[in-house]
Amino acid sequence: MKILVGDTCLKTASAIISNGKNILSYMQSMGEEPHSVMFPKLVEQVLSTSRIGFKALDAIACVYGPGSFTGVRIGLTYLKTIAYTLDLPFYVLNTLDVLANMEAGKRHVISVPLIEARNNEVFTAMYESEKGIYKRITPYTAKHIDKVIEETVSICEKDENALILLSGDAQVKYISRFQDSLPDRILPYSEERDYVDLKRACFLISENCRENPFTAEPFYLRESGAVRMKKQQQ
Repeated sequence: MKILVGDTCLKTASAIISNGKNILSYMQSMGEEPHSVMFPKLVEQVLSTSRIGFKALDAIACVYGPGSFTGVRIGLTYLKTIAYTLDLPFYVLNTLDVLANMEAGKRHVISVPLIEARNNEVFTAMYESEKGIYKRITPYTAKHIDKVIEETVSICEKDENALILLSGDAQVKYISRFQDSLPDRILPYSEERDYVDLKRACFLISENCRENPFTAEPFYLRESGAVRMKKQQQ
């Protein structure tokens, strides 16, 4: 099955085509142009590189949040329009799930993706490995970083072998605070884990994440700052 997967949720925009076992083409931008300009180009480039056209695709998937309110909508709107027009199966993937699974799951490793949510808050969840895939063990949430660290410490106290794998665009900002609270329990920082990497995203696609492309909506963990400010003024 040839599937196109795209993401515009964080600072990078990326698109990949996979046949389920192998990656046929993968490209990622680092913010040289706005996602609205870059993302359609990326999709066209991965199609061209893999030498297939839109009509040769069997399915489309989109990383649909949480993330930037505008960024999430750019990729989702573009990809679901293609899926609806071509009558293709359409799947949605949570940004936190994809971040958590950029590396193969390992025993005793807790994967903790961190997406910047401002005011010392992050979008996050915690994951444990099950047959090489990190499965979510806590709800998706927007939470103060102090609370996230506190809960991570609690997990490590229950499992003396537990190691913590951080990822996401807030990783670099907060990793030293995790290291201060959990010396020798935080896996080394990697810049590659700051950004969404789609190379393993296809492993997360299942019928449970299939959506109607006409009605699919972004996944937000809270309202935008503008909406919250408007409510406070009312």
